[in-house]
Amino acid sequence: MNQINATNANLREIAVELIDKNPENPRLVFRPQELETLQESISRYGVQVPISVFKKGRRYILIDGERRWRCSLKLNRKTIPALVQEEPDHLTNLLLMFNIHALREQWDLLTIAFKLPRTIQLLGERLGGPPRESQIAAETGLSRSVIRRSKLLMELPDKYRSSLLDELHKPKAQQKLTEDFFIEMERALKTVERAMPGSAQDKNEVRDVLIEKYKKNVIKDITDFRFLPKIAKAGRVGADEATASSAIGRVFKANSYSIVQAYDDSVSGAYSEQDLITRVDQLLERLEKVDPEELDKAVIDAIRRLVGRLNQLLGKSR
Repeated sequence: MNQINATNANLREIAVELIDKNPENPRLVFRPQELETLQESISRYGVQVPISVFKKGRRYILIDGERRWRCSLKLNRKTIPALVQEEPDHLTNLLLMFNIHALREQWDLLTIAFKLPRTIQLLGERLGGPPRESQIAAETGLSRSVIRRSKLLMELPDKYRSSLLDELHKPKAQQKLTEDFFIEMERALKTVERAMPGSAQDKNEVRDVLIEKYKKNVIKDITDFRFLPKIAKAGRVGADEATASSAIGRVFKANSYSIVQAYDDSVSGAYSEQDLITRVDQLLERLEKVDPEELDKAVIDAIRRLVGRLNQLLGKSR
């Protein structure tokens, strides 16, 4: 990344009122309760860590330290210590902020999602082609997992991103429709769409139904969404695809039919059998490596119990 050389920055006391927030800053949410401790600290001891800015005409633009600047404004402080750096280009400006915060607290993923398209576009212009995920990660300091999760939010229609942004302004404990909720839902819908094309004719209508079911506790946990891909891939475990398709269709309608119930009604048995086959194969693989002469009595007794149970099962299956 073409970072600004901080060693060339000048440390100065700058009038707080001459500083503007950075329009490229991905961070959107500054919860009051999260600023209270910092504000109290600044009130007692002042700003101990200088903010970073660059000069723009007669004013200064923040690069790092918006929380310290906001607290100073609230406290009516006249000046704030600041490192004045060279003005970066648009891409370097974005990458600086991503990398600064990659080393600190994690931003809300939605804030990353809002700025990621612009960052990818500018990075592509610099590289001469669309950047790979590994290049985006290297330049921004974001993990590839964070990039993938952010892209799911990035692709959400505006109305859902707006409602999520409203939720993010609430204290964490009061948030219902979280980023993780939307990420789990979008992952599930993408897989269902690939495995069973046409199962969600109106995707926004389906989203609205699933959101309402979650609010009414029909969907009890966001991890319930992970059952939807399993239902959609019914054919892979030998389950009836028509039954699975019907179950997903019922989940996508306004009713009290849950995802867990759909899983139980359609593919649960097939996945249990598949799991049993896998475990049996693993056991057989381990038994092939066993030397009979090295078996102690406890192992032999366990194998005899297993053989007895297998004989019972085979006898009933005839």
